[in-house]
Amino acid sequence: MKGFGIFALIAGICWVIFALSMDVSVSTGMGRVNNLGLMADRQVHTIVGGMIALAGIMMLIFGGKVSVSTTSAPVEMDTRPCPLCAETIKNAAIKCKHCGADVEATTRKIPTTGWSVRIPCRPGTEFETTQALVVASGHPYSKPDGAVVVMGPFEEKHEAVEVLKQLRVNHSIFGELSYKQPVPS
Repeated sequence: MKGFGIFALIAGICWVIFALSMDVSVSTGMGRVNNLGLMADRQVHTIVGGMIALAGIMMLIFGGKVSVSTTSAPVEMDTRPCPLCAETIKNAAIKCKHCGADVEATTRKIPTTGWSVRIPCRPGTEFETTQALVVASGHPYSKPDGAVVVMGPFEEKHEAVEVLKQLRVNHSIFGELSYKQPVPS
């Protein structure tokens, strides 16, 4: 959309320049005089070129709202592929919603060490609301650390980053990543 906006902006500017450079005078026996018909044509061309340039500017401003993500919907961590049709289903599902096949429910193995998302909150309502949101999201969560809601741990850093992005985009909640080292034996 931005490419077409740039094209429309350039075409509109060129059209306006052409319109403003039009000669609206005609020669008569007494010299050159302005022709009302040619003046009206110049006015129409200027307005059309201006509108095309304005449309190009609007496309440039509002045309860049495309998501950078390559997936069409956020992938939840509590999903797996169906063994028959390979569509994404929940781990707790016993029937595939796409092909109707009966599948066994599985549980997600939650690691004890790894990446986690820590969301600092004010004690009270903000903490309780954030904790309820985390529980409802279906992502793994840990015991709160004071007034900090902890999601995870996740085995891979990109999983924690995706959860952090989803929280920021969907709920305007900001948090931080942390890594819990395995305890040496």
